[in-house]
Amino acid sequence: MDSDFVQWLRDLGQDGLAAVLKNRPESAGAQSLPHLAAVLDSPGAVQRGLERLDAGSSAVLAALCILGDGCTRGAIEQLLGNDPELDRALRVLEEHALIRPSSQGGFQLAVPLRDLRTAGLGRPVATLLRPHVSNTIRGIAEALGLAPAKRKADTVQRIEEFMRDPAKVSAELAKAPGPTVELAMQLAHDDSVLGYALGGPSLQSPEVRWLLDRGFLINQSQFTGYGGPVEMPCEIGLALRESADQPALRPEPATPAIHLVDSIEIDKAAALAAIGFVDGVARLLEYCAANPLAQLQNGGIGLRVLKQVAKALRTDQHEVRLWLETAAAAELLSIDGTGCVVLSNLADAWQQATPAQRYVQLVRAWWKQPAAAMVSKVMEKPEPALLPRHDTLYRLFRMDLLAELSGWATGSALSEPNLIGEKLAWKRPGRYCCADCLVDLIEVTWPEAEAVGAIARGAVSALGRCVDDEAALLAAATQLLPRAQETVLLQADLTAVVAGTPSGQLAAALNLMADPEGRDTASTWRFSPESVRRAMDQGHTTEDLLGKLTEMAHTGVPQPLEYLIKDVGRRFGQLQVRNVHCCVLGEEALLLEVSRHRALRELSLHVLAPTVLASSKPVQETLAALRKAGYAPVQQQADGTVAVERTVVDRPPLHVEQPYYRAAPEPLSQAELRGVAEHLLAQPDKAPSGVALPGNPWIDIQIMSPGSLDEMTDPFEDLVPFLAERTALTGPELALLAKALEAGTDVEIEYREQNGHPTSRVITPDDVDEVYLDAFCHLREDERQFRLDRIRSVAAVKRRRTKR
Repeated sequence: MDSDFVQWLRDLGQDGLAAVLKNRPESAGAQSLPHLAAVLDSPGAVQRGLERLDAGSSAVLAALCILGDGCTRGAIEQLLGNDPELDRALRVLEEHALIRPSSQGGFQLAVPLRDLRTAGLGRPVATLLRPHVSNTIRGIAEALGLAPAKRKADTVQRIEEFMRDPAKVSAELAKAPGPTVELAMQLAHDDSVLGYALGGPSLQSPEVRWLLDRGFLINQSQFTGYGGPVEMPCEIGLALRESADQPALRPEPATPAIHLVDSIEIDKAAALAAIGFVDGVARLLEYCAANPLAQLQNGGIGLRVLKQVAKALRTDQHEVRLWLETAAAAELLSIDGTGCVVLSNLADAWQQATPAQRYVQLVRAWWKQPAAAMVSKVMEKPEPALLPRHDTLYRLFRMDLLAELSGWATGSALSEPNLIGEKLAWKRPGRYCCADCLVDLIEVTWPEAEAVGAIARGAVSALGRCVDDEAALLAAATQLLPRAQETVLLQADLTAVVAGTPSGQLAAALNLMADPEGRDTASTWRFSPESVRRAMDQGHTTEDLLGKLTEMAHTGVPQPLEYLIKDVGRRFGQLQVRNVHCCVLGEEALLLEVSRHRALRELSLHVLAPTVLASSKPVQETLAALRKAGYAPVQQQADGTVAVERTVVDRPPLHVEQPYYRAAPEPLSQAELRGVAEHLLAQPDKAPSGVALPGNPWIDIQIMSPGSLDEMTDPFEDLVPFLAERTALTGPELALLAKALEAGTDVEIEYREQNGHPTSRVITPDDVDEVYLDAFCHLREDERQFRLDRIRSVAAVKRRRTKR
């Protein structure tokens, strides 16, 4: 345990610690300050912290890594200059816990950064020469024209002073042959380490030997001679690089040209877009209910079907993709037995909700989607909809875009969306290399955000400002979106008109007895004998329907509609149809015997004709019962020919999923962050036994302190109940899987693939989160992710393990 780091975290206080937790959300699950320090200094967490830095802070961190752990403010200024931006960048790095003040007055780097070859630069020459003997160091000094000192340390210091002088380094390299110069410049700009690479220069080549003799390359071990691998000291790399390539502070770009728009007008436009978005998904669901969407053979909804839906809904295929992908992400769609896209069981509850509740469910699903539905706008050949996509860059950009716009003054609007590219590229250089690379991302994300009401009139709306906070989003949507209509205007032409968004109860009642005819600013239904009969088929009487309409109508029920319902009710039920699942044909004497067979009572057989019996059970159940009773029936088709029985293949629903995408944890509010900070500060400084926590996908690296084995707790002690909540495994299977995760042993699983096919795999489990089990698959000989809810069974393995 780094006690200095823990004490520094404690000295930050509640507000400072909350700032660290906000900037490093992967650490919010820590149980104590030593635990937090271990997580913050783990390689994976540091890598995610680097991705959140802006260009200015990244440049300062690069300089710190070049100068080495413990460098001073003066050394940084000598490399970067005394720029006002430097203070801000150092503060940002401290708030991300990537650096901290050292007791000697310098800056201490996070542990993984201390050995980092930042920007392709190697370690300092003094570090590289430390394991080498004096004769090797004297030889390098003599090759550079330096007089060796009596002490090894003094000779190293003279070599170091020589290499820090760019003019001397350039003059010495000018004496080398052309290929040697090219190799040195390549290593200085690309990678400081030269090893055994196919097609690369030989470590025994004259070029490498020339550089080794002069210390421009140094063996990483004193025992390898000219064998390598070899490394270029950072002093040589810096001297050979042009000044433009050295770390330089890039000030934050100015805010692009904006104009002010009344916030009321922005929210009005956003509300209209939000209503259209909710209404569009509702119309899509109605279309899918009446016309299930056929999938392509390889899955997904093809362009032809998308264009058909777009034509029917009077929009374009890009907006249909947005509605379709969002509805699927909100779990409103499913797959029927024929492989077509239909409504899921959850769609009924969504349709019964208020407009604000419907909107929140959809927008939250859109916000969490890793890919972008409207990416078809920038593709020459758009892919089918509802296919898994592995690119999470659009979700990250969606978050960065709205966060940047939300930080501006209320009403600040852009006339051209691409103007924000340079600003975002500076804030996230680890994600976006330059503004030109953001053109496609903006062209896709901006229209999506406008379509869902997060952006309107070129500015972020009240809905967009709180899209990552479900409670605040519901409050804003409730305020901006109109209330659902509870009444309907019934007209003499047998139509029903609802101005605005109908409530779920009103829409359900009208869908029961009328056919939807159109939706725009108003929704229209039309009554017909068929639609009224459909309602009566579901058990409603004439009095029921008239009573419902009287309660919903503005001005009562028109006489033509009343006559229509009564006329259908008068004729309803004049003919009766008995439910007969199938018929049994045969000779009269045999059928008499069958009808009296006690084992066949469950079929409820009754005589339709001397040679025909009616069964109340389906064909397959009737056949099975007759065969069990000792008979040998055959199945006939409608034309009387014998039907050949075939095995029915079970095709379970196909879920749209992102198999390699792991969602980030929901960000904590400021109050929650302060609460976590207060809890951590109240805990004793006890060294952590390990930081791998099941269920936290971000904390995945074990960090053990010396001598902590006796007090170490089992990190998998709560894993069995964790797995039990997410799988259908039995108790022994849960224990076996938990043990395999703990010990890294092999198990054999029965697994249902995405297409529904069962498969058997031998795996070595590595990690687990809320949805996936990470494991090495011995069939594929590669790392794979397995959905927990698709694991059907777990068994021990007796076969020999495949080499990894």
